[in-house]
Amino acid sequence: MEANYKRTVAGSVGAGMAAVFNASGRQYYILEHKTESLYHHAGESQKIIVDQVELGRDSACQVRFDESFETVSRRHAAIVKEGDRWKLIPLSQTNLTIVNGVAIQSEQYLNSGDEIRLSSKGPLLGFIVPQGKQSLVSSIGMTERLSLFRQQALRPYKRALWIMGIILVLAIAGLLTWTYFLQDDLKEKEKQINAVTIELMQNEKMIDTLTDELESSQNKSEAEREALMENLKAAQAEREALIQNAENLRNELEVAAEVAAKAGEDVSEAQSQLENLERKIQEEAEKQAEKEREKEQKSLKIYSQDEEVVILNKEKKSSKALKKF
Repeated sequence: MEANYKRTVAGSVGAGMAAVFNASGRQYYILEHKTESLYHHAGESQKIIVDQVELGRDSACQVRFDESFETVSRRHAAIVKEGDRWKLIPLSQTNLTIVNGVAIQSEQYLNSGDEIRLSSKGPLLGFIVPQGKQSLVSSIGMTERLSLFRQQALRPYKRALWIMGIILVLAIAGLLTWTYFLQDDLKEKEKQINAVTIELMQNEKMIDTLTDELESSQNKSEAEREALMENLKAAQAEREALIQNAENLRNELEVAAEVAAKAGEDVSEAQSQLENLERKIQEEAEKQAEKEREKEQKSLKIYSQDEEVVILNKEKKSSKALKKF
């Protein structure tokens, strides 16, 4: 059964976005709950604005039932839009899906007024398609549409969204922590370079002192002159090592500074992406709200013009009647 069905992002999130921001011409249907449950009261009408919903006890199901309904499967059935109609697809391998008292084995198109029962003793729902303009998603207010979008389009991916959100927060926190430690590393390397520079200056003074002693040791023995020469060579070798060490530290400092700058850019880019996403959603919501206001104003204007025409026609008829009289 389930082989013919696959949950898609387009059927939930994509359709939900279209219902919120491009509702013109889109239809919805109502599931009337006829059985009392933890999540739905008997007589409750649940409007469905997405193209794909699942019914069952799983927390990802948009039409969810509590654990007291033991004969309702985790993912019991799905209602999917196909063209201008909706079809019911049984997903459970163990529990029946019943339409108008008859158990179905494969997908079946639904008609307004059909009754759906999940298992022989399970909850009963009515499938209703509103008529006329009331069947359009645009007849539902923006606030309610946004609430339905959250409940129906995002619910199947709630856990994934939470995980992605946590990963994003952890990634930003990790980048900030890494940047913090890199800054500490930069400060430590600067201290090391300063220490090596001071040591190099002391070494230069030692070399100068040894050179002066060597120049003034004309009257000293050959052994003393050789000892001075050895000390001078050792000091010069130490100077070369210090210079190389300072150069290595400077290179490490430059690399660390580049890494820290890149980490800072990554953090800024991630924060900027979040801000852009929030701004786009807000802009789309404002645009849609503005369109709704323009439609209402246009409808009021047309109504006012029609009323003025009726009044003018009445006045003309009255004037003709008086003139004739």
